[in-house]
Amino acid sequence: MKSHILFLASLSCILLLVSLGQVFAQDDFDISIPGEEVEVNVPAPAPAGAAEGGEAPAGTAATGEVDLLDMIRAGGWSMWVLGSFSFAVIGLLIFCLIDLNKKNFHPDPLFQALAADMENLDFQGALQKTQSTPSCLSAVMSSGVHYIAERGYGVIDSEKLEETMAAASRKFNRGRVRTINYFSIIAQAAPMMGLLGTVSGMIGAFAKLSQGGTGDPSAFAGNISEALITTASGLVVALPAIFCYFIFRDRLQGLVAETDEHAEELIGLLRRTVVNSQEHEG
Repeated sequence: MKSHILFLASLSCILLLVSLGQVFAQDDFDISIPGEEVEVNVPAPAPAGAAEGGEAPAGTAATGEVDLLDMIRAGGWSMWVLGSFSFAVIGLLIFCLIDLNKKNFHPDPLFQALAADMENLDFQGALQKTQSTPSCLSAVMSSGVHYIAERGYGVIDSEKLEETMAAASRKFNRGRVRTINYFSIIAQAAPMMGLLGTVSGMIGAFAKLSQGGTGDPSAFAGNISEALITTASGLVVALPAIFCYFIFRDRLQGLVAETDEHAEELIGLLRRTVVNSQEHEG
């Protein structure tokens, strides 16, 4: 009797182990309740060539990566404005790199030629050289020489002469200051445009959310992408613009300061020449 019981117990254990092995060998656990219909999800067939190691068709996100054009399309209408801002920054950068140089402010040949004219008290020759060589130093010295020629050598040390020459320098560089300020304008406008695109995307997302609920998150995923991409794009445009603004502003200030030093040196040379000539006459 005991042997039969042991045999049945052993057989039951073997059958239980075999059943558990079959259950764990399955890909998915069957947790359906008897009597209820279960929806079977059949995987979609793979694209042609994918099973044989071929590449996925164009336009699919097989690798999960998104290229630049897809990001621009997802950004919506505000990306056109931000794109124009980026091209404006590039254009201003190229212009400032070409324009803000020593040749346009105080070229060495002009300085040496004006120094010779100041030593010879040749105002007519100095004016001709300033007209033939447009630069900041030419504008400053032309205004100074005109002022001295009209009022005499006694105004060389006057504050009015300094103000006249400083005004000529500001007038000459007025356009450059305005150009550099465009960097600051873009640096402030780009994040605001990105924020406007963010608000637009969130409005669209909440509109779709109110219509269809949260059952299909992919329905408003595009609006969320628009909100995030426009914010990032606004910052990407603003950061180089603000750096360019400070760099070129300091560059312009440095060139103007160097031009003022050269003009003061020329006026000082004129002053010494006038004093020496008056001493010889006396």
